[in-house]
Amino acid sequence: MKRVLLYVFLILLLIAPTVALSADSIPNARLRVTVQQKEEGKISKGFHILELSCWEGNCSLSSVSLNQCGESGSGKKAFYPKVQYSATWMGNLKVRNEGKSLVVQETGSNMFGDYVNNLRFDYESTGKGEIANRLVGFSGGYVKNSALLKKVLTTEYVPLQNADQIMKMDC
Repeated sequence: MKRVLLYVFLILLLIAPTVALSADSIPNARLRVTVQQKEEGKISKGFHILELSCWEGNCSLSSVSLNQCGESGSGKKAFYPKVQYSATWMGNLKVRNEGKSLVVQETGSNMFGDYVNNLRFDYESTGKGEIANRLVGFSGGYVKNSALLKKVLTTEYVPLQNADQIMKMDC
Protein backbone atom coordinates (compact mmCIF):
# COMPACT_ATOMS: atom_id res chain seq x y z
CA MET A 1 0.00 0.00 0.00
CA LYS A 2 2.81 2.39 0.89
CA ARG A 3 4.49 1.59 -2.42
CA VAL A 4 1.30 2.38 -4.37
CA LEU A 5 0.91 5.70 -2.54
CA LEU A 6 4.54 6.53 -3.29
CA TYR A 7 3.99 5.82 -7.01
CA VAL A 8 0.83 7.94 -7.06
CA PHE A 9 2.68 10.77 -5.30
CA LEU A 10 5.58 10.58 -7.79
CA ILE A 11 3.19 10.58 -10.75
CA LEU A 12 1.40 13.63 -9.37
CA LEU A 13 4.72 15.42 -8.93
CA LEU A 14 5.57 14.75 -12.55
CA ILE A 15 2.14 15.57 -14.02
CA ALA A 16 1.19 18.63 -11.92
CA PRO A 17 3.86 20.99 -13.37
CA THR A 18 2.86 19.92 -16.90
CA VAL A 19 -0.82 20.58 -16.25
CA ALA A 20 -0.06 23.95 -14.64
CA LEU A 21 2.22 24.90 -17.53
CA SER A 22 -0.31 23.96 -20.20
CA ALA A 23 -3.06 26.10 -18.61
CA ASP A 24 -1.09 29.30 -19.29
CA SER A 25 0.93 28.18 -22.30
CA ILE A 26 0.82 30.27 -25.43
CA PRO A 27 -1.69 28.90 -27.94
CA ASN A 28 -0.99 28.70 -31.63
CA ALA A 29 -2.47 31.96 -32.85
CA ARG A 30 -2.78 34.43 -35.69
CA LEU A 31 -4.44 37.63 -34.49
CA ARG A 32 -4.78 40.87 -36.48
CA VAL A 33 -5.97 44.38 -35.68
CA THR A 34 -5.80 47.77 -37.42
CA VAL A 35 -5.15 50.70 -35.12
CA GLN A 36 -4.57 54.43 -35.17
CA GLN A 37 -2.32 56.28 -32.75
CA LYS A 38 -3.69 58.69 -30.17
CA GLU A 39 -1.27 61.27 -28.78
CA GLU A 40 -2.23 64.17 -26.52
CA GLY A 41 -5.94 63.49 -27.18
CA LYS A 42 -5.61 63.57 -31.00
CA ILE A 43 -5.92 60.56 -33.31
CA SER A 44 -3.41 60.63 -36.15
CA LYS A 45 -4.26 59.87 -39.79
CA GLY A 46 -1.91 56.88 -39.94
CA PHE A 47 -3.09 53.26 -39.87
CA HIS A 48 -1.09 50.39 -38.41
CA ILE A 49 -1.91 46.77 -39.18
CA LEU A 50 -0.60 44.61 -36.33
CA GLU A 51 -0.37 40.84 -36.65
CA LEU A 52 0.66 38.56 -33.80
CA SER A 53 1.54 35.03 -34.88
CA CYS A 54 2.46 32.29 -32.43
CA TRP A 55 3.42 28.71 -33.17
CA GLU A 56 4.58 26.16 -30.61
CA GLY A 57 5.46 28.87 -28.08
CA ASN A 58 7.41 31.10 -30.49
CA CYS A 59 5.80 34.39 -31.50
CA SER A 60 6.35 37.19 -33.98
CA LEU A 61 4.77 40.61 -34.31
CA SER A 62 4.59 42.45 -37.61
CA SER A 63 3.41 46.00 -38.12
CA VAL A 64 2.60 47.63 -41.46
CA SER A 65 2.14 51.41 -41.22
CA LEU A 66 0.24 53.35 -43.87
CA ASN A 67 -0.71 56.98 -44.31
CA GLN A 68 1.84 58.41 -41.87
CA CYS A 69 2.51 61.70 -43.58
CA GLY A 70 5.82 63.49 -43.64
CA GLU A 71 7.85 65.82 -45.81
CA SER A 72 9.10 64.45 -49.12
CA GLY A 73 12.08 65.63 -51.13
CA SER A 74 9.84 67.83 -53.28
CA GLY A 75 8.51 69.74 -50.26
CA LYS A 76 5.08 68.12 -50.53
CA LYS A 77 3.71 65.81 -47.88
CA ALA A 78 3.76 62.10 -48.67
CA PHE A 79 3.54 58.77 -46.90
CA TYR A 80 5.79 55.79 -47.21
CA PRO A 81 4.61 52.35 -46.11
CA LYS A 82 6.72 51.08 -43.21
CA VAL A 83 7.11 47.46 -42.07
CA GLN A 84 8.47 46.47 -38.65
CA TYR A 85 9.07 42.96 -37.32
CA SER A 86 9.99 41.49 -33.96
CA ALA A 87 10.11 37.96 -32.63
CA THR A 88 10.68 36.02 -29.46
CA TRP A 89 13.65 34.28 -31.04
CA MET A 90 15.17 37.69 -31.85
CA GLY A 91 14.93 38.69 -28.17
CA ASN A 92 12.92 41.87 -28.76
CA LEU A 93 9.49 40.34 -28.10
CA LYS A 94 8.01 38.75 -24.98
CA VAL A 95 4.60 37.07 -24.96
CA ARG A 96 2.68 35.50 -22.10
CA ASN A 97 -0.79 34.04 -21.90
CA GLU A 98 -3.21 35.33 -19.26
CA GLY A 99 -6.38 33.29 -19.57
CA LYS A 100 -7.74 34.24 -22.98
CA SER A 101 -5.35 37.15 -23.54
CA LEU A 102 -1.90 37.27 -25.07
CA VAL A 103 0.10 40.01 -23.36
CA VAL A 104 2.92 41.31 -25.55
CA GLN A 105 5.94 43.47 -24.81
CA GLU A 106 8.08 44.63 -27.72
CA THR A 107 11.27 46.62 -27.17
CA GLY A 108 13.46 48.44 -29.62
CA SER A 109 15.15 51.64 -30.66
CA ASN A 110 15.30 53.84 -33.71
CA MET A 111 16.80 57.21 -34.60
CA PHE A 112 14.29 58.92 -32.29
CA GLY A 113 15.06 56.84 -29.19
CA ASP A 114 14.21 53.69 -27.24
CA TYR A 115 10.64 52.39 -27.02
CA VAL A 116 8.51 49.81 -25.25
CA ASN A 117 5.34 48.65 -26.96
CA ASN A 118 2.75 46.97 -24.68
CA LEU A 119 -0.17 45.17 -26.31
CA ARG A 120 -3.01 42.93 -25.17
CA PHE A 121 -4.75 40.65 -27.66
CA ASP A 122 -7.95 39.08 -26.29
CA TYR A 123 -8.94 36.00 -28.26
CA GLU A 124 -11.81 33.56 -28.40
CA SER A 125 -11.00 30.06 -27.22
CA THR A 126 -10.58 27.44 -29.88
CA GLY A 127 -10.67 23.70 -29.82
CA LYS A 128 -7.55 21.76 -28.97
CA GLY A 129 -5.12 21.83 -31.87
CA GLU A 130 -6.89 24.75 -33.61
CA ILE A 131 -5.32 28.13 -34.26
CA ALA A 132 -6.72 31.05 -32.26
CA ASN A 133 -7.63 33.55 -34.95
CA ARG A 134 -10.67 35.38 -33.58
CA LEU A 135 -9.74 38.64 -31.88
CA VAL A 136 -12.41 39.80 -29.43
CA GLY A 137 -10.57 42.67 -27.75
CA PHE A 138 -7.42 44.74 -28.03
CA SER A 139 -5.60 47.45 -26.11
CA GLY A 140 -2.13 48.81 -26.27
CA GLY A 141 0.30 51.62 -26.76
CA TYR A 142 3.92 52.55 -26.43
CA VAL A 143 6.27 54.72 -24.48
CA LYS A 144 9.24 56.21 -26.28
CA ASN A 145 12.14 58.06 -24.71
CA SER A 146 12.93 60.49 -27.53
CA ALA A 147 16.53 61.63 -27.50
CA LEU A 148 15.77 63.92 -30.44
CA LEU A 149 12.86 65.72 -28.74
CA LYS A 150 14.37 65.30 -25.27
CA LYS A 151 11.13 64.04 -23.76
CA VAL A 152 9.12 60.90 -23.12
CA LEU A 153 6.25 60.27 -25.55
CA THR A 154 3.23 58.14 -24.69
CA THR A 155 0.93 56.85 -27.43
CA GLU A 156 -2.28 54.82 -27.16
CA TYR A 157 -3.46 52.49 -29.93
CA VAL A 158 -7.12 52.92 -30.88
CA PRO A 159 -8.51 49.96 -32.87
CA LEU A 160 -10.78 50.58 -35.83
CA GLN A 161 -14.28 49.56 -34.82
CA ASN A 162 -15.55 47.95 -38.02
CA ALA A 163 -13.84 45.11 -39.82
CA ASP A 164 -14.80 46.40 -43.29
CA GLN A 165 -14.22 50.09 -43.87
CA ILE A 166 -13.21 52.31 -46.73
CA MET A 167 -10.57 54.75 -45.59
CA LYS A 168 -9.14 57.63 -47.59
CA MET A 169 -5.36 57.59 -47.67
CA ASP A 170 -3.96 61.06 -48.14
CA CYS A 171 -2.06 63.73 -46.31
